[in-house]
Amino acid sequence: MEFMPKRAWKEWDYNGAMKKGKVSRAGTFENEQGLSIAFYSWEVPNPTGVVIFSHGHGVHATFELLTSVKSPGIRTSYNGTWVKSFNDAGFSVFALDHQGCGRSDYARGKRSFFERIDHLVNDFSRFVRLVRDEVGPELPTFLLGMSMGGYVVVNAAINDETIADGVALLAPMLSLNKLASKGINRVLLPLLTVISRFLPTLPMAETARNTKFPHSQREVEMDSLTWPSGVKRTRARVAAEYYLGTQRIQKRLHEMNVPFIVFHGRDDPMTDPESSEMLYQRAASSDKSLQWVDNVFHDLMHEKPTSARVCAAITDWFLTRSDRTKPKAKSSARGDAK
Repeated sequence: MEFMPKRAWKEWDYNGAMKKGKVSRAGTFENEQGLSIAFYSWEVPNPTGVVIFSHGHGVHATFELLTSVKSPGIRTSYNGTWVKSFNDAGFSVFALDHQGCGRSDYARGKRSFFERIDHLVNDFSRFVRLVRDEVGPELPTFLLGMSMGGYVVVNAAINDETIADGVALLAPMLSLNKLASKGINRVLLPLLTVISRFLPTLPMAETARNTKFPHSQREVEMDSLTWPSGVKRTRARVAAEYYLGTQRIQKRLHEMNVPFIVFHGRDDPMTDPESSEMLYQRAASSDKSLQWVDNVFHDLMHEKPTSARVCAAITDWFLTRSDRTKPKAKSSARGDAK
């Protein structure tokens, strides 16, 4: 993990996000494909624990973790963010841009493209190990995954149950059956693997616009580093990897043994809410919680007023599991997010 001196941040500081967003440190590491993966940190002295974040499709870490001063606007502000809430509770926060996203390199030079979704899982797992080496393995570590980032986190936790002390998931991408059955996607699905093989970078699969919270939709369209859902189609290889990846992970959910809490909107049009129920029912973990959220679209980190309540619940969940002097929690709960 190579940290950049702040004087070298200028080329990364789109719209002032690095400075205004109070990023502590930033840098890169090289992944197995030779791509440079960007990462960021928001650190506190003498931390209670560390939170490592995995972002969703078509966006990037600072877009999801920062907020706009006035909505809709460019997300460059630290105040009022989940990062600040975690920092205030004593947690340092680390996050990466998945390959093809944000300030990381793109496979084949194409934004919002990767060859295999397992590459994202491997990148994230390596990043977690690098962070734990940096901060010390004794520090309680929690993973936070949003949407596609939730898929990455669940895979990483199943592959290595010692990777973290707990996992929080926001509308995790564990099934895409509803999205795959809508509009042109229904016609394209039988051809997906063929198109993926011969035209892998072709923008093909449709996604949904956030009509419930139009200011959030506008913000993703305003950001120069995003691949906006509902505007730009998902590339053929990426769509195939998402769909096939979710089919595979459903067969492994019983292997999930890391403590977790998952939040999902009941009417989420992007990722299937039923798959979070499936995770809750099948997971081997003795410490698990499923919380349903009403009156949201998909972006649980920014859709108000729900986002603040979800953040507070996750912060409390992390704090409860950060005290290693107490016995490990064993609880199973499901209900509505309050």
